[in-house]
Formats: sequence, C-alpha cells, structure tokens
Amino acid sequence: MTAGPESFGSPSADSAVDRILLLVDHDQNRRLLANWLAPTYTVLTPDPDREPLDSAFDLCLVDESSFTRNLEDLEARKSAANPRFLPYLLVTQTPSPARNPEMWQYVDEVITSPVEKAILRARIDGLLERRRLSLDLYQEKEQSEERFRTLFDTAPDPVFVLDADGRIRAVSDAFRRLTGLVDADIVGYPLADIEAFPSNAVEKLNEDLEERTADDATARTPYTVTYTTREGETRYAEVNTAPVPGESNTEIIGVLRDVTERRQREAELERKNERLDEFASMLAHELRNPLGIAQVYLNMAESEGDEESFDQIDNALKRMDRMIDRLLDLARRGETVGETHLVDLHAAANEAWSQVVAPDADLVVDVDATVQADPQRLREVFENLFRNAVEHGGDDVTVEVGTIDEADESSAGIYVEDDGSGISEEKRVDIFDRGYSAAESGVGLGLTIVRRVVEAHDWSISVTEGDYGGARFQITDIYVE
Repeated sequence: MTAGPESFGSPSADSAVDRILLLVDHDQNRRLLANWLAPTYTVLTPDPDREPLDSAFDLCLVDESSFTRNLEDLEARKSAANPRFLPYLLVTQTPSPARNPEMWQYVDEVITSPVEKAILRARIDGLLERRRLSLDLYQEKEQSEERFRTLFDTAPDPVFVLDADGRIRAVSDAFRRLTGLVDADIVGYPLADIEAFPSNAVEKLNEDLEERTADDATARTPYTVTYTTREGETRYAEVNTAPVPGESNTEIIGVLRDVTERRQREAELERKNERLDEFASMLAHELRNPLGIAQVYLNMAESEGDEESFDQIDNALKRMDRMIDRLLDLARRGETVGETHLVDLHAAANEAWSQVVAPDADLVVDVDATVQADPQRLREVFENLFRNAVEHGGDDVTVEVGTIDEADESSAGIYVEDDGSGISEEKRVDIFDRGYSAAESGVGLGLTIVRRVVEAHDWSISVTEGDYGGARFQITDIYVE
C-alpha cells in the first residue's frame, strides 16, 4: 500500500470527500500521483488480494495498459452507473494515443504525461463537478419518481397506465381493490380482459388512446363510464386521462373517480326542479279556473246582489284552498317516504275514511292483513282514492277495499273499488297526470299524489273496471301478510 493514500476497499474517513481510483501500472508514477492527490481527495489504490474495481469510486485515473487490461470491468462499471456520470481520466504518454480505439467510447478526458499539478487538478475538479451535478439530478429524479409512485399507489381513486396497444402497464392499489385482482392478473392485459369494465367503457378508453398522436400532449375532457364492483353493483366513474411524460405520448395515465353519488344527487336535484316547475305550472293553471269563476260571480253579486252568487264565490274559494293544500303537500313531500312499519290495512283504511266528508257514502273493508309501508303516506293513498270515488261516483257511492291474492307475487296486492260510473279505457292512461279531473269541482291532484306515493314504495298502480262497473284501482308489487 502506498504511503499517504487510503488502501483500495477501505472505508473513507469522510464520505463527502471525492474518491479517486488510481489504476496506474508504473509504481513511481502511481506513488507520485497518490501523494499529489491525497491531501484533497480520498485516493484508492488496488489491493493485490482483491479485484481492482470491487468498491465505489467517483473518478478513475487510469493509464493505457491498465485500461486495456481492465476494459471489461471498466465498461461494466460505467454501464451500471448510467445515467449517473462516472468519469474516466486517461493518462497517456503520447498526445494522440490510438493503440486501443475501443477504449475511447468510455474515456471522458485525456491528460498527457508528464503531468502538471495545476492541469491535473483542473481536469479532475471539472470531471468531479460534472459527476456531482449528475448525482444531484439523478437524486432529484429518483425523489420525483418516488413521490410519483407514492401518489400513484396511495391515490384514493383508481389509477391505471395504458400503453399504445391498450394494454395495462401499471395500476394503483385503489385499482386493485376495485377489481379484486393482483398485478399478475392485470399488468400486460388489455382492459377488455378486466371484468369490472363493460364493453362500452373499454371502447371509450380505447378511442381515447387511438385518438392521441405523438404530438398530442393535452389532457382530454373527462368522460363517464360504468364499472362493476366486486359485489356486482354497477356504478359510474368519471375518467380523466393525460399522456405519460416521456419521449413520446404513446402511453396514457387515467384516473377513475366514482361519481355515482354525484349523478344520484344531480338526478334528485333535477327531479326536485321538475317538481318545482310542475308546482308553479299547476298553481298557475289550476287556480286560474276557480279564480275566474269567483270573479264572475263577484261581479254578478255586486250588480244584482244575488245571494246564490256569494255561495258560488265561497265554493270557488274553498276549492282553491283545497287545491293549495294539495299542491303544497305534493311539492313538500313529493316522492319520498319515511320509515316503514307493518301497517294494519283495515285500520289504515278506516282512519283514512274518517277524513273524507261523505255522509251518504259507504266503506266496505274486506281485508285482514298487514303491509310494510310508511303509515302516514299509506293513509294518504287511501284518502285520495276515497275522495276520488266520492267526487266521481256520487255522494252515495260505495267503496270497497280488499286484497288481491295471486300466485305471482308481482300481481298480488290490494285494491280500492267503487260502484260509480267507472273510467273509460281511453282516459285510464291520463288519470294519474297532474291536473286531470273529470269532476267539475275536482282539484286534479289526488291521483298524482297516489301514484307518487305508490312509486316511492316501489309498488305499482293501475286502474281497470270493477265488479260493479265502477273504477277499480289495483296496487301491486306489494307483499301483503
């Protein structure tokens, strides 16, 4: 081991000091160079008992004979260090050495012997500065990639990378959880092989990839696809894609953001807006008729003093009052139901009948069963069906409530039937529409409320002819116990 420098392979006293490997065959030159460099750098010289390139170094100072002898190892170390810069400084006896042209693809600087200290120091410092810069850039790149990998794997939304052939290159943990698959079942496969994505979703993603060119580095407008969860639920996801940074834009990275709840909220908001619009239209349309009647009779009362005119005005105002109550109820509660319980149908029907003013009408409840329902809203169904029977069947109408017993559960349910004049087939389609009423004093909202409450319970309602020629309303898809 030469005096002054550290033996090759021994630990450096200061890891921040640059390490220079001396591969110089001439003993006197090696000792001279080592003594020159030792005060500033950590100098490594080959240990006879070890391979010359066994440890790490920051610069190799090498002569031609050593380079030729260790060419394979020096080539391997240079390749292993890539993309970090590992400089080789060649010491040669002639200004233009050419005995081994192969070495020139690995040599970074050449210095001619005899060597001057100042020139040697400048060459070494220049090469080491380039190495430090490359190491800093490499570390920044590594840190950036690590941050990207961390963000990629910890992102709450599923993330995937597709190559130019539409095959999956990488996926995040959230994507694995969504599909229930591991990398071995995902990476390298096309999206079409992932059961979570239906064909229409795969087509959209493949179109996104095909439309890109090498010069297209823009992110695309988000679009929505459907996917299936591990539990079999179909949900909606918004897809945001962008090209993966690199030499070409042949890969895209995509993020799947679940928007099922947002779509549901938007749909609910749209339904509410429609109900508000419907409410405003009904209010303007339905109040116009009784208001006009009241104004006509008011003019008659003022000019003739006819007492009957005042009665007509009073009837019109009462009708408007009833109409406003129904409209407010429809607007406030719409299609919603509260907590459901087992409701006794006999008791619910009788309680609803008590709210109907029809002293000459009769109610027959031929039922002894219960049904799972919102008690208050079920009573509203009965009340509105009863009022409809009285309004259209006359003051002495008979209304009957019973159960429909069918082997097919979808056809089982309950019915409300009267012995009035019935409803013609051409009108049965329209009777559940808002504002429809065949009676002069009818409000035209009762059956709209009935339909909405029935549908809110996931039941169905239809109208047909009853056994006595009147109207028969049947509520099905309901389990009657």
